[in-house]
Amino acid sequence: MEERIDNETVQQIDLISMLKDIGREWLTILLLAIAAALFADIWICATYQPEYRTSTTFVVTAKGMNNNIYQNLNSTKELASQFTEILGSNVLKKKVAQDLGMNNLNVKTSVDLVPETNLITFSVKAGTAAESYRVLQSVMENYNTVSDYAIKNVIIETIQQPSVAMAPINPLDEKRTVMKVFVVAAGCLIALLAGISYIRDTIKNPGEVSTKLDTRLLGTIAYEKKSKALSMKRKKDYLSMLIQNPLRSFAYVESSKMAASRVRSYMDKEDAKVLLVTSVMENEGKSTVAANLALSLAQGGSRVMLIDCDFRKPAQYKIFNVRDNEETDLGDVLINHASTEKIIRNWNNSGLYMILNKTSSNAIETLLKSMTLKQIIAFCREKMDYVVIDTSPLALVADTEELAQMTDASVLVVRQDTVLTKDINDAIDILNNTRGKVLGCILNGVTSQNMAGSGHYGYGGHYGKRA
Repeated sequence: MEERIDNETVQQIDLISMLKDIGREWLTILLLAIAAALFADIWICATYQPEYRTSTTFVVTAKGMNNNIYQNLNSTKELASQFTEILGSNVLKKKVAQDLGMNNLNVKTSVDLVPETNLITFSVKAGTAAESYRVLQSVMENYNTVSDYAIKNVIIETIQQPSVAMAPINPLDEKRTVMKVFVVAAGCLIALLAGISYIRDTIKNPGEVSTKLDTRLLGTIAYEKKSKALSMKRKKDYLSMLIQNPLRSFAYVESSKMAASRVRSYMDKEDAKVLLVTSVMENEGKSTVAANLALSLAQGGSRVMLIDCDFRKPAQYKIFNVRDNEETDLGDVLINHASTEKIIRNWNNSGLYMILNKTSSNAIETLLKSMTLKQIIAFCREKMDYVVIDTSPLALVADTEELAQMTDASVLVVRQDTVLTKDINDAIDILNNTRGKVLGCILNGVTSQNMAGSGHYGYGGHYGKRA
């Protein structure tokens, strides 16, 4: 029973992930659908050929018979059928072309015998109303030159005189056609994106961690928008993503704390003090996770040091909104050999201490091999209960591998439905070949439906493979 419920939840989550993938590309879908509609409009206008139709109706009867009394209906119908063949014959068409001074008769003709009657409807379709009318008039004037030789003792009368067509029979309906193309193009693009989303091998829900990744799930962190207010978005002044911010959602704060609790548990089990936090790609939220992890550990009564070792794109000073220059940056110490006296800052008189960095550097290899960095980490290991190191993404640079050799354990932050499973497992293998072996992964940015599906803010027993 539980297995069936889990399968249903996974299917629902996959659908949600699929809809999210489609939603992320809504602008692309819109622009491509508009482009397809515009191209269709241009094509239709360039290839459109109007058709005008002129028609007349003949009545065919045998000589000596009253037009209104049919003594032999079958005989009359047979005469009408023969006349139908004459109207559609090439002999008559050549005669009409000669009469109108044309080399070829570029029109479409149709002859229809009204069922169970001796009535014949003859129509001419042409590119212009005038041409259609002229051809039909010529047919009416010349058909007897052919019919007199083929059919004798027959009377052919016109009961409906032709008139010049006022409008084409195939009017150009641009708006309707363009809308159809737009809808079809958008539908095809949505179906394509849905198919790509379905076959793309990413971690779409917490339950997939245990089946796809070579590590355990330490926790899931609920998706949280950086700014809920439109005015904040316009000013690009995003609200703090720290868990102590009272404006953060309950699900986000509690899921972050529960993930931190499990990380602490596994660190204590492995007797690890220095923890490396990284991700495979950028924008997976590893810096925010590292900050809240350190903050949660400090709120638990521990002395915690948070070190920003992402020398390419440092972010911790932004997360903690540090604007002053009173303390020395880690980059200044390692690059410019500045004094380490003021390198450590305390966060709001709490158990959280930080070594931040505000400037990116290209001399990464030199920084990582610096004895000063190793001495700083060794000092923090001795003085603190826990040390959390925020590093660069693994897939972009080799910095993290070097730093992992200086740590006791590592945690991989994985954003839901973002990075391919193969790349995540490769990153896990890389870290497991260093001193800082992987304790597990934290699934970040999980939607509320997924959190509800796994229960208790994303745990629900799905802890992945055990070491």
